[in-house]
Amino acid sequence: MSESDWEAACHHTDTCALTGSAAFFMGIPKSHVLVNGPLWCYFYALRYLEDAAGYLSQRMTCTQPGGTAIVYGTEDDLLRGFDAIKAMDTPERVFVENNCSISMIGDDIAGIAARADLPWPVYAMDSGGVRGGFAGGWEKGLLRVVQEMKPQETVPKTVNLLGATPFLLQGRQDTEEIKRLLRLAGYTVTAAPGAGSSWEEILRAPSASLNIVVRDELGRRAAEAMERDFGVPWISAGLPYGMRGTETWLARILAAAPGGNMTPVREEIRARNTALRHITMDMESLWGPLWFDRILIAALPSEAAGLAEAVRGEWADTERLTVLLQHPSEQTIPAADEVLTAGQDDAAVRDVLEGWTGGLVMGSSHETARLLRLEKPFTACHIAYPSTDRLFLTDLPFCGVRGAEYLCERLWNAKLAEQETACRDRGM
Repeated sequence: MSESDWEAACHHTDTCALTGSAAFFMGIPKSHVLVNGPLWCYFYALRYLEDAAGYLSQRMTCTQPGGTAIVYGTEDDLLRGFDAIKAMDTPERVFVENNCSISMIGDDIAGIAARADLPWPVYAMDSGGVRGGFAGGWEKGLLRVVQEMKPQETVPKTVNLLGATPFLLQGRQDTEEIKRLLRLAGYTVTAAPGAGSSWEEILRAPSASLNIVVRDELGRRAAEAMERDFGVPWISAGLPYGMRGTETWLARILAAAPGGNMTPVREEIRARNTALRHITMDMESLWGPLWFDRILIAALPSEAAGLAEAVRGEWADTERLTVLLQHPSEQTIPAADEVLTAGQDDAAVRDVLEGWTGGLVMGSSHETARLLRLEKPFTACHIAYPSTDRLFLTDLPFCGVRGAEYLCERLWNAKLAEQETACRDRGM
């Protein structure tokens, strides 16, 4: 891992792979994560995860090996960690995650667990930051679970969601909205691994008639493995943003898994979009069109791509739309004037921020904090973690029909706040 990739993963736009794999396993009920490493790595991951779901320390603990572990191994530390789990929890599975330094020791964790005669299966993973960022760790966790699956008879009109997670901003709400839309169209979601599905549901995943990959950086490799091993076809659908975007998204799924019914979703979109358009036309008559001189969208590729199309195609307009991807991707974004990748285009990102003269920033506190330090004017609409300068308590999603209404509301309120600031600056 290059120095610039490390800096991006641990300090700027991403988190380490240990955090990503912990997020995957914490998204499965009755799982316990044992971080085999120092408290720094444990608290770093726990702090991020508890932004989305509190009290995870009851299901996530740490061995905190001593200074001699690099030489003599971590067996004694692991045994103490297993004893602590037995005293406080009754998990279905325990996942031991080695951090960067412990990964180099080469402990036989499976053998140590077998000798301990534990009441639950133990799985071991090397998931330190030197092996990638959040997406790499999450993806590796999902691939590890795919290894536990067995071939099954296909059940018609059933689907899996791959790449859904509650540990991205409004991720739980987005997953529920996607499930709602699929049910409305006549599909049954067999499993969403790492997004609330039980172990029983996850192990039934090979029976689905289609895998829907909502985030390529999290779920694509698992979809390829399941097609190879179990014959489950898959589609890279991305995330449904906006009214038209949601309808297009669902139409692609119906084409890949025939038998669904588009009519109920289409009728809901038509009715709610008519009401939304009436409200926004009133706002336009008072304040003019929803325009921002510049727009910056900074997020994981699947979020960034879908939002860019919805923002420019349905909600707002701008002179220049810049997209900053938090993870490398080959995905094309036609709506964007400029696409940059964190850790690869850092000089260009610096130029964008240092040359910023005002506009809408759809990203996280990383972007707003940097613009504040540069004393640049901006209007913020957070769509990603970390979110330390905006509070989210709503159960509304960003995706789907309900998400289209919510984001349209937030964008209009951002414009109105910008107008109020301009009026105060002019002394009006």
